[in-house]
Amino acid sequence: MQQQNRTEANILGYCLDRIDDAHARSHRYEVRGPEDGSVIASFPDRPAAERYIVTRELDSIRLRRRTPAY
Repeated sequence: MQQQNRTEANILGYCLDRIDDAHARSHRYEVRGPEDGSVIASFPDRPAAERYIVTRELDSIRLRRRTPAY
């Protein structure tokens, strides 16, 4: 089985890779995290992968402790 890995985008520090499988004639998208570059999620299409990245970042912002401004 041959697979080709191609980085398509770098969104907010996350790498979005397209994985093409020549044997099955299909592709999927993998998201690699900004911390260590390991694969944290896999999706059948690009919009779902991009939505995951944005949602993950928004969740991390929402969970941070807020400092009151005076």
